[in-house]
Amino acid sequence: MPLFRRRSAPVPPSGREVVRLRGDLDTRSADTTCRRLLRVIETGPDVLEVDLTELQHLSPDGCAALFIALRAARARGTRLIITHPSAQAQAAMREIGLTRALTHGDTGTG
Repeated sequence: MPLFRRRSAPVPPSGREVVRLRGDLDTRSADTTCRRLLRVIETGPDVLEVDLTELQHLSPDGCAALFIALRAARARGTRLIITHPSAQAQAAMREIGLTRALTHGDTGTG
């Protein structure tokens, strides 16, 4: 299961929340990670940044968890962005169509 770390709690004055995923986001960890992301979204940040710097592997099931979080974020008015994806994570997100679902600037190295 990836280690899930929040940079701040509760939502900072900037309205930006950052979570960092570490390890593998795959079949075994997708449900738990998704539930945790949904809990963060429910706190109402303006922006939720999911930092993949330390993520070793992203599977299609892991991408599905991110899709669910993206849908929940949009319904709540939160902008979900994914930062620092590895080449493997970028390929997995392209394969499942997650990069098309994210708006311009919601993925990248920044």
